[in-house]
Amino acid sequence: MSTPTQLLSIVCDDATELQQQLNDLYEYKNDILTKVYHRSRIALFQRVMQRLIANGVICEFDCALDIGCNAGFYSKIISDIGFKEVLGVDISAKYIERARREFGSELPKKRISFRVMDATDLIRAETTRYNFILCTEVIEHTDDPDAVIQSILALLAPGGAAIVSLPNCLSLGYLTSYLSSVLRRREITEGLRDHLRYPFYKGPSLFRAKGARIVCSSGVNCLFNGPLLLLLHDTPLSAHLNRLNFWLSRRWPFKWFAQFFFFVVVKNESSVSGT
Repeated sequence: MSTPTQLLSIVCDDATELQQQLNDLYEYKNDILTKVYHRSRIALFQRVMQRLIANGVICEFDCALDIGCNAGFYSKIISDIGFKEVLGVDISAKYIERARREFGSELPKKRISFRVMDATDLIRAETTRYNFILCTEVIEHTDDPDAVIQSILALLAPGGAAIVSLPNCLSLGYLTSYLSSVLRRREITEGLRDHLRYPFYKGPSLFRAKGARIVCSSGVNCLFNGPLLLLLHDTPLSAHLNRLNFWLSRRWPFKWFAQFFFFVVVKNESSVSGT
């Protein structure tokens, strides 16, 4: 059985080599909100993978697909867990080039490759069946979410599993952003509008409608919105509150109010694929 690599701390420390690497990869050294939220999402992803492997939900490690791979860090984690071949796809040529440079590998049983591709084209372009698929913070940004969902189910191998994450408009972070825009009579940005389309239950319901099964769910950030996080950042309480936030956001009922909602999809025998 393959096991995940050492679990990341959820605390961002710019003095560490790992955080410096992430800052450079994703260009968010001075963007505190993105940096903190992304670190928590990576940490949660590792812990969900650990649970799925321990429970036998993931037991085959031939090939994996990272949809919306960005600069490739998740793809590297997936490879380190034990998958023999990992393909990362992203619509951004800039990030794919960076991912290839940093994490591309042709080593036997450790192959990591990257390809420029729109997530909505996967169902037409890919024929491989994957033991594991990751799709984090992608579906809400596409013009055709249904095509991405169909692709995930069509490309999952029998017995395979997918981790999907979506924003949760019922979280403190997105609700206060929306109310702030309304009260200040500011136009709601396209990015915020995309995120507001998804309450926590919508993503799982879209997959269930196509015959998939949701085996577990979790979340990141149920306690903070942007102004509160910025106020607390670098204070003596910051690390403790981040750990509490991370712990609560993974558990019922707090996960229903997490800003980033994660769920695990398993394709049932009767799931419709490629339609």
